[in-house]
Amino acid sequence: MNTTLEEQFQVHYTELAEQVSELENALLLHTTPAEKAVRLLGKLVEQCERKPYANLLQLNLVGVTELCTRIAALYIRVFTDFSHKFTINEVFHLTCQKRFIGYVFEVSGYGSQTHVLKLLKAKAGEKKTQKLTDNPAMLRLLLLATLGDIDTADLVELSLEETEPAALITLGLLLDRLPVTMNGEAARKFLLEEYNPFHALRPIEHYAQIIANVWMLCSYSTAGRKHTIKQHLNDWFKRLHKAKGIAPKPTGSVPQPGNTQHKPVMAVVAESFNSLHAMYRWYAPIIKQLKHDYYMVLVGLKADVDDDAIALFDRYIEVPVDEMNLQPVLNQCTPDIAYFTSVGMRAWGISMANLRWAPLQVMSFGHPASSFSNTMDLAFINTRTVVDTGVVHENMLVLDSEIGSLIEKHKHLKLPEQAVLSDEFVSIAVPCNVMKINLHFIAALKEIERQAEKPVRFMFFPNEFGLGHLSTEKRLKAHFPNAIVARRTSYDQYLALLAQNHLALSPFPFGNATSTIDCMVLGMPVVAWLGEEPHSRSDYDVLAAFGLEDYCVATSVDNYVQGAVRYINTPGLLDELRALVKSKNFMERHVVDENPLAEEFCKALQWAHQHADEVVEPRGAAFWPEGRWK
Repeated sequence: MNTTLEEQFQVHYTELAEQVSELENALLLHTTPAEKAVRLLGKLVEQCERKPYANLLQLNLVGVTELCTRIAALYIRVFTDFSHKFTINEVFHLTCQKRFIGYVFEVSGYGSQTHVLKLLKAKAGEKKTQKLTDNPAMLRLLLLATLGDIDTADLVELSLEETEPAALITLGLLLDRLPVTMNGEAARKFLLEEYNPFHALRPIEHYAQIIANVWMLCSYSTAGRKHTIKQHLNDWFKRLHKAKGIAPKPTGSVPQPGNTQHKPVMAVVAESFNSLHAMYRWYAPIIKQLKHDYYMVLVGLKADVDDDAIALFDRYIEVPVDEMNLQPVLNQCTPDIAYFTSVGMRAWGISMANLRWAPLQVMSFGHPASSFSNTMDLAFINTRTVVDTGVVHENMLVLDSEIGSLIEKHKHLKLPEQAVLSDEFVSIAVPCNVMKINLHFIAALKEIERQAEKPVRFMFFPNEFGLGHLSTEKRLKAHFPNAIVARRTSYDQYLALLAQNHLALSPFPFGNATSTIDCMVLGMPVVAWLGEEPHSRSDYDVLAAFGLEDYCVATSVDNYVQGAVRYINTPGLLDELRALVKSKNFMERHVVDENPLAEEFCKALQWAHQHADEVVEPRGAAFWPEGRWK
């Protein structure tokens, strides 16, 4: 007997509803002091963002709307209780809850927090204060608002203030992962490029997570100087190190067990290296090659690695669950080289990237953007993704080798059956994380839709979970009512959904790499954009490896739109492109054991290690293989 979704989740709905009822009794009936309200809501948020409740809250059910409406009402109570003055600790906790608060209001019966913001704006006008954050109503408004809700005048006034509340408010605003309005884009650009209150943030470790989130999110902005903020946030991590007394030991002062051949020691800082994760699939071949010449030490959180990953290395050092307590890690290893497969996915990884742990510190663009840290010496790049040195802060080791098909196969790869595609409309996949979607990209999709002679159906893969999925779905459907917004699922199911499309569009300016590989696995064409930063060129690197750059890579937004429209409006041409992509036999190359990228990577790193004085300073240099490692 089949059961409905409501029936499947009834137990979890009842449990969550009971917790909301308890909060309603505590907050609405005033049985709990106001100063405890934010903390109690924080505990509810933690529950809602974890399984099984997150599984329930990502479903478009009447009961979910009702729950969100009740939770939103609790927040209205907190934000409109002017008898209580928020402490700096409450400002911080509301900042941590901010993304969830926005989701709740969007999914609730209220539809948004606009009505509350209007009330707070009117209340704020009743009292003039020297600082914006000294006005209780304005402080509440800024804590509740999204980037697109802020008046320009209020944004300018905020930027005149350099206080800890102002810094936390700014971080909260920049946590918005999908500011798809003109006001939202403009506000994000202004805060990233023009405002630096972050020196007012105390170096206390519970700020690290929201600072790390903003550090990473800035890379997805369309602003020209979006990385400027990283330098300010890097300074905060350095102040934290000093406050906690975190300091590496001298190089080579801690012998490594089992290093009987006295190989140079390389510590691999891996923010995510589970054997099912794309990061493992990209970098495992390189690690295997490096192990021939180096004693390899894996550094990572236990939750982010598994036995297969650990087995690649000579030693594993676990990062404490208390991520900012890095001294035990530093005490166990004093490497000759520290290699960061990415920087930005975890707070502890950013923290490590701002320590001088090894004489030579190098990174890959695994999270493909510059760290802007003065303790990160080199970044690996190749001839297709190399950019002007003004874009990348690190010096660059430029490899001849291409990415191509060099990512390892997914551990449990099962190709879906050939999908039967409709002739009545063109199905277009947009396989990218929600953070890569921006107003400029959406405008391009709308123009493609407008010029298409056939109906177009977009299928988005934002990789969101819980209420974040419903919020993202609502925002995207406001622009594309007929779109399918896929929920996060298993890799097999993801490929099966992806295969139901005629072609895929890669986002810009922050492009794809692994998602483009997924399309190649299916023999599906991808239209991509070639930009000015490494993360705008990774699609090109993959597609050019198969001779598809002339068919699939645009060099301007207009070119991108016209290229997609041409394939949509010329079915025979699209069929030819699909046949061409399939003829490249990606899967045959995907199983080849030889990995020229891994081999050249190791040669380049050996050269850099031998010429450490040359490659570390000054900044702004690009080192090419001729005359060095080739």
